Amino acid sequence: MEPALQINGLTKEYPGFTLDHVSFTLPCGTIMGLIGENGAGKSTTINAVLDLIRKDDGNI
Repeated sequence: MEPALQINGLTKEYPGFTLDHVSFTLPCGTIMGLIGENGAGKSTTINAVLDLIRKDDGNI
């Protein structure tokens, strides 16, 4: 079965912050939450998935 979402090596650099090679697979029918401290990269990851920001490297 094809995954609902697959991220491989997602990287985005900002001054003072780097989202560094994030990878995960979300199978169809699965519910997932992104949990982490402030500044961990949760919003950056979601914005890259939604194509609201340009990623520096990786595949979505």
